[in-house]
Amino acid sequence: MYTNRMINTEALQRSYTTVREKWDPHFDWVVNDSVMWTPFKSPLAQTNLALVTTCGAYRKDVDLPFDASNYYGDPSFREIPSDTEMSAIDFAHTHFNHEHVAQDGNVAFPLDRLRELARDGVIASVANPTISFSGYLPQTKQLVNETAPAAAKRLKEVNAHAALLVPC
Repeated sequence: MYTNRMINTEALQRSYTTVREKWDPHFDWVVNDSVMWTPFKSPLAQTNLALVTTCGAYRKDVDLPFDASNYYGDPSFREIPSDTEMSAIDFAHTHFNHEHVAQDGNVAFPLDRLRELARDGVIASVANPTISFSGYLPQTKQLVNETAPAAAKRLKEVNAHAALLVPC
């Protein structure tokens, strides 16, 4: 039983136990105590919205796939131009069921849906590039200290006002 911090659902407890038993006996939840919640106050119609996924999306024949077989995961990220066609996207992540993603990649990487929202004026634009991580990362030190700040810096450089986070 996880005792350092309270886990408020049975599903989270099962996930925690499974990761520790099957993959990493030293796994621990990462709790962000340093960043305060900031309410978003801008109108969506004026928002350059970033897409950030943890589903292992990458461009076929352009990007190296994530190292999905690595026992400790792959802490890198991929920049995917926002005009990339969904047919050019694939997923390298072994810790989720790919059944629905195989039918429609927008399930894990809703780039077409965001472009529709921009076209319809619901959002101003889709930030270019979009960002993709592989969500399986039991050892998060590099992600927290290096990779995520680099991705956030990149999104700031392209004037992203907010991000839609799509976990897998």
